[in-house]
Amino acid sequence: MGAGGVGRWGLVLAALAALAVLGVRAAEGGSEPGRPRLLGGRIPADANEEGVQRALQFALDEYNKASNDKYGSRVARLVQAHRQIVAGVKYYLDVEIGRTTCTKSVSDLASCPFHDKPELKKQTFCSFEVYFVPWLSKTKLLKNTCKDM
Repeated sequence: MGAGGVGRWGLVLAALAALAVLGVRAAEGGSEPGRPRLLGGRIPADANEEGVQRALQFALDEYNKASNDKYGSRVARLVQAHRQIVAGVKYYLDVEIGRTTCTKSVSDLASCPFHDKPELKKQTFCSFEVYFVPWLSKTKLLKNTCKDM
């Protein structure tokens, strides 16, 4: 191997070292004062983040598909959202959802009001885990645990 090969490996190693330092710096500032956040650990995610919104919509679409209810449900409140960088991104979402007045045949439930009649009103608390691999355009619902409120 010539001198050019050694130079390239040196650059690769220097780049990897720089990424490691940047990764550690990005991971600092965890939820507990004085303790760095673990690389690859769960971190809070902003509810308005594009990835959170995409994961939330995917989870709700899957929830509605699996439901035997003739009415569609939509998010009433996002309680909390976390993300974890793995071989892709995992989103952990705790959500309160409510039954709308629209049937599931409606493509966009966002503008549908919630039922207010006691016999039709239904609220559910769900914990979703959504796995997203952007470079493969792959999204999968790994966990869907729901209970009526």
